[in-house]
Amino acid sequence: MNHPADSHPLTHVTHSPPVLSVPFDPRPPEPLREEPTVDLKGYLSTLYDSRWLIGSITAFITVVAVLYALVAKPVYEANLMIHVEEESPNASKNILSEASSLFETKKAAIAEMELLRSRMVVSRAVDNLQLYIEVQPKYFPVAGFWFATQNAGNLSDPGLFGYGGYVWGAEKAEVSVFEVPDSWLDREFVLTARAGNRYRFSGGGQRLAFDGTVGQRYRVPLPDGMLEIKVDRLYANPGARFRIKRKSRLGTIQAIQRSMVITEQGKQSGIIEVKLQGENSARINNLLSEIGREYMRQNLARKTEEAEKSLAFLNQQLPILKRQLEQSEDRYNQFRNAHGTVDLREEARMSLAQAAAARTRRMELIQKKTELLARFTEDHPIVAAVNRQRKEVDEELESIARRIRTLPVMEQDEARLTRDIKVNTDLYTALSNTAQQLRLISVGRVSNVRLVDAPIAPERPIKPNRPLIVAMAVVTGLFLGTLIAFTRRAMRGGIDDPQKIERMLRARVVYASIPHSANQDKLMRKSKPDGVLPLLAQILPEDPAVESLRSFRAALQFSMPHFKNNVVMMAGPTRDLGKSFVAANFAAVMAASGKRVLLIDADLRNGHLHRYFGVERGKGLSRAIIGGATVDEVIHRNVLERLDFIPTGELPTNRAEFLLHLNFGNLLETVSPEYDLVLIDPPPLLAVADALIIGAHAGAVFLIARSGVTTEGQINESIKRLNHAGIAPRGVLFNDMALRLGDYRSQYGGGPQLAYVA
Repeated sequence: MNHPADSHPLTHVTHSPPVLSVPFDPRPPEPLREEPTVDLKGYLSTLYDSRWLIGSITAFITVVAVLYALVAKPVYEANLMIHVEEESPNASKNILSEASSLFETKKAAIAEMELLRSRMVVSRAVDNLQLYIEVQPKYFPVAGFWFATQNAGNLSDPGLFGYGGYVWGAEKAEVSVFEVPDSWLDREFVLTARAGNRYRFSGGGQRLAFDGTVGQRYRVPLPDGMLEIKVDRLYANPGARFRIKRKSRLGTIQAIQRSMVITEQGKQSGIIEVKLQGENSARINNLLSEIGREYMRQNLARKTEEAEKSLAFLNQQLPILKRQLEQSEDRYNQFRNAHGTVDLREEARMSLAQAAAARTRRMELIQKKTELLARFTEDHPIVAAVNRQRKEVDEELESIARRIRTLPVMEQDEARLTRDIKVNTDLYTALSNTAQQLRLISVGRVSNVRLVDAPIAPERPIKPNRPLIVAMAVVTGLFLGTLIAFTRRAMRGGIDDPQKIERMLRARVVYASIPHSANQDKLMRKSKPDGVLPLLAQILPEDPAVESLRSFRAALQFSMPHFKNNVVMMAGPTRDLGKSFVAANFAAVMAASGKRVLLIDADLRNGHLHRYFGVERGKGLSRAIIGGATVDEVIHRNVLERLDFIPTGELPTNRAEFLLHLNFGNLLETVSPEYDLVLIDPPPLLAVADALIIGAHAGAVFLIARSGVTTEGQINESIKRLNHAGIAPRGVLFNDMALRLGDYRSQYGGGPQLAYVA
C-alpha cells in the first residue's frame, strides 16, 4: 500500500481555486429570476413528514368528539304554526284600494310575533306549568345522564358503590309548591328519598334540614322569610337524591323569551312558526302548547272586549228598568181601579204621545252617552253634542208638562201613568234587544288568527348529530394538524431541500444528501445515556445514510488530488446538526474502503467522538498539544480496522488560545504523511472561533447543514466567517434529510443526491 505522503505532500502541491473562495459580499445574493411556481411536491412532502403529528391531532380530536357525542345531553325541538288572516277579507274593493295595496306592507304578522313573545302570554304559561321550580335527578358528572338513558324505565340502586346518592335510571320527583325568600333564589337544595314515601330536605348553603312526607305541605321559617314546599310524587328507591332549585320567575320568563325562535314563513304570508328547543321532550311540548293556548285565548278576548264591557253595563241596567216598568204598571192599574175608565181628549193623547217620544229620546241619549263614556271623556265633542241634545229634550219635556198641567187633574194623572208605562216599556225593550245582540257578537266573534299546527312532542333529538360531529372532528383534526405542520415548518425556518442551498449559492456545492436513519434512532434508544454510542456504519452498513456517505467518499477521492493536503475538516454552523455522527461514520466508511484514516476530535468544548469507539477521553489532543504526551501515545490504534482515533483529552480552560499553539500544526504535519485521510471534527463554527483556527491547517473544509434546522442565514454567515479567515469551504453535506414522496431514494433503498465539483 502506498503511503499518502508520497502522493499528498503537505507542501509543493498546486491546487485549483476552491469552490466558495469568492470574496464575501455582505449583501444577500440576488434571487434567480424564475417563474413563480407552486411547490406542490414540497407541500406533499411536508404533509408526509408530519403524518404522525397530523394523525395524532386528528385522532385526539376525534376521540374527544366521540366521547362528547356519547355523553352530550340530547336537545329536542318542538314547533307550532299560526296563521294571521286579514281583518276584513270580504271588504269591497275598488280601483283605489287595489292600487294602494301594492304599496302596503303587512304588519299584522309582525305585531302578532311580538305578542307571542310578550310577558302577557309567556308569564301565564310559566305560572300554569310552574317552570320556575326545577327538579332534576342527581346524575354522576359527565357520563351519568348517558347511563340513565340506557336504563330508562327502571329504577336504579342509588350511589356509586353506595355513596353519593347518584341515580342511574328513571327516577322522578314532582314538586307543585316551592317558595323561598328572594335572597334564597337560585340556591340548590337536595331532596333525598327515604322509605315509606318520605324524604329529607336539606342544602341551600345553610344548616337547613327536615323530614317530610309526600303529599303534605310544609312551611319552614327562615331568617329572611318563609320556605314552603309540597312534594306530590317521589318515584325512586331510598337513598336517591334530587337537585331542587327555585328560580326567579322573571328570569325564567326572560330565558323562555330568548329561547323562542319566531319567524314568518315566506314573505308577507301571515304564517308564523314558533320553535322551542330543550333537553326534555315533554317539557318543551307542554310549554309550547300552553303558550299557543294562552295566545289564542288572549287574542279572542281582545277582539270581544268592547262588546263584553257594553254587555256588562246592560246586564246591570236591565233588572232596574224591569222593576221600574212593573211599578209603573202597578200604579196605572191602581188608578184605573179607583177611577174607572177615562176617555182622554185628543189633545191629551197628542201631549202624551209627544211626552212619550221625548222621554224615549232622552233615554236613548242617556244610553248613548253611557256607551260613549266608555271610550271618550266628558269634554269630547261627541259627548258634548249628546249633552246639548239631551238639554233640548229636557226643555221639550218641561214644555209638554206645563201644557199637560193645564188639563184636569184626573187626565194629568192618567197621562202621567200611561206615559211612564210606555216609556219604561220602550226603554226596557230597546235595551233587551241591544243586550241580545251583544251576546250574539260575543259568542259568534271569530279571531283573525288560527292555530294551524299544534305542538307535538318530538321523538328524536336534533342535537347532538353524532355522525356529523365525528365527521367535523376528523376534518377539524386534519385541518389543525396540517396548519400546525406548516406553521412549525415556517417557524423553524430551516432549509428542507438541498437544491435551495445550491440556488442560494448559485453553485452545485451539495456533495451529499444524507437521509434520516430510522435505524440510528432505534439504536440510540437502546443505548445507555453514558454508554457507547452505536456506530451505524459498523452495525448496519447497508443503511441508506451509510450509502450516502459512500457516495460522498467517491466524490471526495476524486477531489482530494486538488487539495493542498489530506486534512479534511467537517464544520457545522451550530450544535445538534449531526456533525459527530457524520464524521464518525464517514471515517468508518473510508477505512472500510482500504484507506488509512485518522479521526481527530478537536471539539474541545463538548467533544464526544470517543463514545462511538468505547475509549476514554484521557490522553488525547489537549495533552499532545501541551507536550504532556507524544503523538503515538495519544493515538488509539485500530479502533476499527485501518481507523485510528485521537480523542479530545482533558478539556482545557483557554480553549481558543489553546489551538493556536504551534504544537497543533506540528501534530497535523506529523500525522498527515502516515494516513490517506486525516478527518477533524471541530466545535460549532458560529459559536466559537476554534473551527476558524483549525480550518487554516486543513486542505478542505466541508459545511454540514441539517434539514429543517440550518437556515440560509447560518450558511451565509458561516461562509462569510471562513472567507474572512482566508478559508474557502469546498462544499456542503446536507444531513438528516427526510425522504420525500416519489423520491428515488425511497424507491431504491435510499441514496444521496450528489453534486460533483471539480
